[in-house]
Amino acid sequence: MLEPKVMQVLIALANPVGTILSRDDLINRCWEGRIVGETSINRVISLLRGALRDTAGEAVTVENVPKVGYRLLVHDRIEVGHRDMANDREKEGRPPLSEAPAPEASGTRSRRIVLGGALALLGLGLAIAVLWWRPFATDRLPEIQVAMLPLEVADGVDPIYAAGLESELRAQFARVGAMQVTASESARLLLEQGLSPIEIGKRLRVDYVWLGEFSIEAEQASLGVEMVAVETGARSHSDRLMSAPRAAQHLPFRTARSIALALGRPVGRSSVPDSVSADDYRLMLTANGLIRTRGKDERRAAFDILKGVTQRNPDFAAGLAALAKAHFLYPAATAEDAAEYRARAHDLAQRALEREPDTLEALKIVGMMSRKPETGLGHLGRAVELDPGDSEALFWLGIVQKRFIDDGGKPLSSARKMVEIDPLWPASWSASPLAAESGDMGLARQMERDILAASVTPSQQLFARARLARLEGDLSEFFRLARRAERTATDAERRWGVRTQERMGRLLLGLPIPEGPGAPRFDATPLDIIRRVDREDLPSRQELAKNGLIGEAIWQAPQFIAAAAPLYLQHDRHAELLAAYDARFSSAADFARFARETGEDHTVLTAIGPPLVMALRRAGREREARDHLAALEALHGRLAKSAPGWLDTILLELDIAALRGENARAARLAARLPGLGWPHAIVRSDPTFLNLLRGDPLYDDIRKRPEVRKMLDAIRDRLAREREETMALGAVTD
Repeated sequence: MLEPKVMQVLIALANPVGTILSRDDLINRCWEGRIVGETSINRVISLLRGALRDTAGEAVTVENVPKVGYRLLVHDRIEVGHRDMANDREKEGRPPLSEAPAPEASGTRSRRIVLGGALALLGLGLAIAVLWWRPFATDRLPEIQVAMLPLEVADGVDPIYAAGLESELRAQFARVGAMQVTASESARLLLEQGLSPIEIGKRLRVDYVWLGEFSIEAEQASLGVEMVAVETGARSHSDRLMSAPRAAQHLPFRTARSIALALGRPVGRSSVPDSVSADDYRLMLTANGLIRTRGKDERRAAFDILKGVTQRNPDFAAGLAALAKAHFLYPAATAEDAAEYRARAHDLAQRALEREPDTLEALKIVGMMSRKPETGLGHLGRAVELDPGDSEALFWLGIVQKRFIDDGGKPLSSARKMVEIDPLWPASWSASPLAAESGDMGLARQMERDILAASVTPSQQLFARARLARLEGDLSEFFRLARRAERTATDAERRWGVRTQERMGRLLLGLPIPEGPGAPRFDATPLDIIRRVDREDLPSRQELAKNGLIGEAIWQAPQFIAAAAPLYLQHDRHAELLAAYDARFSSAADFARFARETGEDHTVLTAIGPPLVMALRRAGREREARDHLAALEALHGRLAKSAPGWLDTILLELDIAALRGENARAARLAARLPGLGWPHAIVRSDPTFLNLLRGDPLYDDIRKRPEVRKMLDAIRDRLAREREETMALGAVTD
């Protein structure tokens, strides 16, 4: 059974067999001349190749004719063996990979496709999840760090399948040989800028650089690999592994085993399950490659492929984990649909872990979704232990560590590691604002300097300089540099390099926030309401009711209630806040249970707890107010142990002092904030950390103290100057 478009392409290529059709020919015949992107054509060709493999093995294939188009071929198979890669290249008149000329800066290849390093980071080897092996104890083994350069792929190889194979290679390499292996965006960019493998290894501070090339011909699949020692520049290992084309899924393990033996690392048995057919394994790798692109159509296609694989193989742990990730990342149309897909993702990941406890992607999904600290931290910690070079696992672990910081989470450790192993991956650029929140401005600056030193493109350099300017409070320079960087930046660089930081900068300077992406969305609250609340403008009760944001319903909109809770007090509408509270909770203990169930209890309590105490006091409900205040003090006790110098800890202590009327203590705490880069260095999804500068009535008495007024006046004067400079530069517009 084929999709209609796939069948149309098959008919076009088969009329007659062997006819070469260009992409334009296919568009004219199968898309009726409509404008379609490369991704759509690649997806259809990939699905057709998979269907042909399912039906006819390797008897019928779709060949990519370089710079011309595609054609249908019929051919036979032969058995193949094992050779030395470096010798093969020398016999062919080509230098070893480690000595080959660097690619053009544009990244083009005449006979190969260099797979994007960002893809290599974000997919992270769904196929690895079938591994039988629990890692060998590495406490007695010397640590080895390896940078895996992008896999060179010959013309004619389906790039989507090859992307999945590359992910599997990295993951098997890391697990079988007990090494830290990164296939980073940084390595790809450095390679494209013409740096040699040795230079790349030195920049990334690794022990070895891995190079590989993959090709599939009518008679064989071939994977050549080299390992180069960075310190000596010597080629420490070279091999070429071959198989029948349909058995190429075994190559990653064989490659990992070959390298592990050469480096004296422990080796286990093959990880390919006997119960899963070669074709289904290939389909899973193809789906893995589709997921790594993060494209909407590609994610939907991966979802459909994996449903078929898991239906045929219901006990295939890697397949279940891959399908779980496809659910987790599925481009749902509504918040309700997204919640359903996430719930299904959790169930599938749990099923995978029941079959194989160390299924990597399943560990990541369950850990990311858990509302219990022991599960979230434990599962993602195990994933990073299994594969310490998995940048996505590190990124997700950092998110969960921040979520459960009062339960011992250490998000700064993950942030440091991301900058160390992949400084040019845009997600790593979230590290320095986190360091600023931790109270370590020196570390925040050093992280940005490390990123700047590794940068190889103008946009990367400009964004790093812009973030450094922001850390110093020079917001006009931040906007000027960020605007220049955006001209050549990628979408990912814009997202991590400027959007959230720009939003907070505009709020600080009193500048309008333009339409389009800018405010992170965590619930279904309309964007115009979020923006009004950010500006301390609480919509009328009628407007809120029209959008389902009154009564019990507001507790299903965490982004709204976190930012709006102080405004109910500021606008003398505390009765509405209490009505919503009473509609949902029976006591402070009930509210605390709700906070724990969200999995973000310290965030919920610190954002909503103080306004609730004030509202209850205004209503004469002193006993309930004391119960909520006691809960805040208990939370502060935990934070003071796990994150003593963090902004959240200091702000919560400030709130408690204000609620207790201890104004002198509150003033001393407020005086510590500028040393944390407050408010200019902080990047948050909501502006509640700015409430001391704004109209929150909790701080009315504190603002009257001369030392606090002097500090706030200096900050406001600085922001006013920065606003004038920003507008004069024309760096931002309304």
